[in-house]
Formats: sequence, C-alpha cells, structure tokens
Amino acid sequence: MFWAQLPLFWRFQLIGWLAFSVFSFPSKWVILENIPESVVVSIYRDGVGFLITIGMREIYRRVYHEKMSMVSLAVLVTGVSLGSGVFLTLFSLGFHEFLDFKAEKTFTPPVIFGIYYFRTGLCFGWSLLYFGIKLMHDSMERDLRIAQAQANSERAELQMLRAQINPHFLFNSLNTILSALERQKQGVARMVQALSDYFNYSLIHKNDDFVLLGEECDALMDYLSLEKARFGDTLNMACQIDPGTRLARVPGVLLQPLVENAIKFSRETSASPFIVRLNITREKSALLIEVCNTGHWITPDPNRESGGIGLENIRKRLEWLYPGQHTLEIVREEGWVVVKLRIP
Repeated sequence: MFWAQLPLFWRFQLIGWLAFSVFSFPSKWVILENIPESVVVSIYRDGVGFLITIGMREIYRRVYHEKMSMVSLAVLVTGVSLGSGVFLTLFSLGFHEFLDFKAEKTFTPPVIFGIYYFRTGLCFGWSLLYFGIKLMHDSMERDLRIAQAQANSERAELQMLRAQINPHFLFNSLNTILSALERQKQGVARMVQALSDYFNYSLIHKNDDFVLLGEECDALMDYLSLEKARFGDTLNMACQIDPGTRLARVPGVLLQPLVENAIKFSRETSASPFIVRLNITREKSALLIEVCNTGHWITPDPNRESGGIGLENIRKRLEWLYPGQHTLEIVREEGWVVVKLRIP
C-alpha cells in the first residue's frame, strides 16, 4: 500500500539506485579486496549519488518549463551534470583520504579524471532518464486529459443526438391523439398508453449507452402502434426478430430512427399502401439489422430543416461506439430501399 502511494519519481529513484549499487558492488570488491570496505564505499558513494540526484531534480523542476527548446534543455542538462560530477569527485577524493583506503590512497591525474568522467557520465545518464520518463509521463497525462475531454464531449453530443429523436416523435404522436379525440374516442386510451410506455422506456434508459435488444424491440412496438394509428391502412408494417437476439446489447434508440426514416421516405416515394419491413437476425458474432421500404432512395438535403437526421445520427453514434467494427450500407433494389446495419 505504501509503495503504491509513492510518487513515480521516488519509485524510480529508489529502484534505480538500489539496482546500481547491487550491480556495481563486485567492481568495488575487486578494487578494494575487502568486503567491509567495499560495503562502506558503496554506502557513501551511492548514497551521495542518491542525494545529489535529488538536488539535480530540484534544479530541473525550478528551471525547466514546457516551452524550453531542446538546445536550452541540452545546455541545462550538460551544465548540471558537469557541476554534479565535480562535486561527487571532490567528495570521493576527500572521503578516501579521510578513511585512508590503501588501495586508492594515491590518486594520480588519470585516476582522478576517470572518477570525474564516470561520475559525470552517471549524472548525465540519470538526467536523460529523468527527462525521458518525465516527458513520457507528461505526454501520457496530456493524452489522457484530451481523451477524457473528447469522451465527455462525444457523450454529450451522443445524448444530444438521441434527444433529437423524441421531441419530433412526441409532436407527431400528440397531433395524432388530438385528431383521434376530435374524430372518435375509441382506441385513444391504447394510443396514450403506448406513448406513455415509449417515453417511460426512454426515461429509464436515457443515460444508458447500451440496452437489451428485446427492450428496444418492445419500445419499437409502442412506437409502431402510434404510427399505425396515424397512417391507418396506408402503412403496411411487418417485423421479424430472431428470439435469440433479444439478450444482445445494442445502442439505445437504435431501431426507432431507422424505422421512422423508412416510413417517412416510403410515403414520399411510393404508392399507397407503403410497405416497411424490419428483420433482425444473428450472423456468427454479429447482429444484422435490415430495414426495407418501398420507394426509391432520396439523397439527404443538408438545407432541409426537418427530418433526415436518422441515418446521419446513427452513423455518428456507431463511429463512436464501434470504431472500425460495424457496417452501415444502403442497398437500392427494384422498387425497394434496404438499410443494412451490422454491429458486434
């Protein structure tokens, strides 16, 4: 638990210096030919290295900023590494003289240069690791923030796209009920119940990205009963749904805009009675939804103020929910238009 709560820097710092101390210990033992002395040298050398790199980190944190150029960063790392190498070398010389280790008592210029070269290289390598991990971590955090912001934006737009469907349907249904009340009261109660059930379903699942296909189909039947009351015998509607698909999870309010789109354009482009068919089957690990209507295809007009949002609405939602895993195609047959949707 304690380790998981440590910041990323301290975990890398502790593991890195511990590993370096373990792997460098045999070389100290070979030089000093004495295990106790080798342990003492490891503790002071690697301990001081541990502390000096903490100081280097503080310098980097105070001086470095995201707008710093690569040249300025290279100059900063080089300067700090050279200065740290000088400090570590002087400390090493003084400590060895103080303890009077015979094997390293005489420090010739080549030996001193070797110590300085090694310690400076160690600081330089540590700096490269520090900035490499820091830049990678910052980049991952930035990507995560962008992804979260995009997900929130897409979720908000997804809710907006779903909300576009219901007001239009509510308006038409209420007008149908009003007309029925003016003509006759028979059947009005059933229409009101169907509308109530449909909107109850919409409210229950308003925040759900996915719902059971069986529940979606039941809600669609309420919608179709209202459309049938609205258009009477001029609408010929049939649904064939594989019972084995009812437990499949699909995006909410998926079927209604497909069927609404088919009814709308079938009325506009075919003779009465206009026919709409819905078929839902399973293909291996995919769900195949086909909505067929009599008439011919009409290219959506972007300047049209009403209607036409159904397929575009679904395209956007499927791109977000099934990126690269779905197909939506429109097949034009003799006197028929078929919208084929395949989702996992």
